[in-house]
Amino acid sequence: MMKLYDTASKAHKIFNPAKSVGIYVCGITPYDSAHLGHIFTFMTYDLIQRRLEDTGHEVKMVRNITDVDEPIYKKAAQLHIDYRELASQEIKRFETVMTALDFRPLFVQPKASEYIYQIVDAVKILFSHGFAYRVEEDIYFDVSKDPKFGEFSNLPEGLAVKFMQKRGGDPYREGKRSPMDFLLWKGITDPNDPAAWDTDIGHGRPGWHIECSVMSYTLLDTPFDLHGGGNDLIFPHHECEIAQTRAIRHTDLAQHWLHVAPIIYLGEKMSKSLGNMIFVEDLLKSYSPAAIRLSLMHYDYREGGEWVPDLLDESTNLLDKLNHSFSHSTPEAASDLLECIRSAIDDDLDTHTVIHLLEDFCEDNNTSRSSKDVAQAKAYVDKCRGLLGI
Repeated sequence: MMKLYDTASKAHKIFNPAKSVGIYVCGITPYDSAHLGHIFTFMTYDLIQRRLEDTGHEVKMVRNITDVDEPIYKKAAQLHIDYRELASQEIKRFETVMTALDFRPLFVQPKASEYIYQIVDAVKILFSHGFAYRVEEDIYFDVSKDPKFGEFSNLPEGLAVKFMQKRGGDPYREGKRSPMDFLLWKGITDPNDPAAWDTDIGHGRPGWHIECSVMSYTLLDTPFDLHGGGNDLIFPHHECEIAQTRAIRHTDLAQHWLHVAPIIYLGEKMSKSLGNMIFVEDLLKSYSPAAIRLSLMHYDYREGGEWVPDLLDESTNLLDKLNHSFSHSTPEAASDLLECIRSAIDDDLDTHTVIHLLEDFCEDNNTSRSSKDVAQAKAYVDKCRGLLGI
């Protein structure tokens, strides 16, 4: 049984889902290529998926594409291209990287643009339940109607306001009932704005938070087993998802919440504005996908940390040793390694221990001269590789 940290309860919990497991991970906004921080986040959930499949579960992994969002429109305008063309180009680049890194198949990869009218229906329900109100052409969620709002992130009010403003919100907009009220629908009056839809609630486009709520509960029902993403999404994004889903469906959105800390570079989280992003498509020109995956396993998913480029060369050397050791292993040694890797993953995805296990395996004298033994060991070796994606 897996033990995973749960953001909602602020404690480790046993994660023991039914045979079919529903997982929703907040994905990319497609206006630039995937950087190491993205891959570190998604690799965490890929590791969970691999271990669950190893134990015989069917995993319905959903990772969305946020193709209705302001950064796409801004960059498309700078490039003088249609935002849909930009999104399509960047999605293809992203999928090429994910395929190269051997990520497990997704159940669905929904795009926000495909769920506009389901989102409109959700906003209409919020109106009927008294949770939505208008400010001019825009529609907001009234957090005062939800006494539990804020419990998930548990932030002081001042810090919550700062995060809301920094992460796409508008706490000081005139006409709002509360700084914490968040956008459900943005009315568009500019006839030249290409990203708008004619709907029952007006001409415009959805806010960010309602997109993920609708996509997740439409595809996985509620409450599904696990929801996650980067830890910068805890507030406001996931706090808002929880509140509006509770108002729409009268149930929790997910049973378990897991968040991943960032990989930082030059002392800051990777971001386009700082120019400190390391793109994986560039790394793949010099390093194998397995080396990139192993290098990221040096980081604890809840801690993240400063990117150390030397880890790529270290991981390449470790892979060379592993390939030799795997090809000459005894069945006993390979079986023991597999069980130890499983135990480490089950212990809140302890990839530090996984790396040490692989290093120790290469150092120990576990080689066999018998081709029969090596053939028997191969089944265990293949499972080890499959668990880690290497």
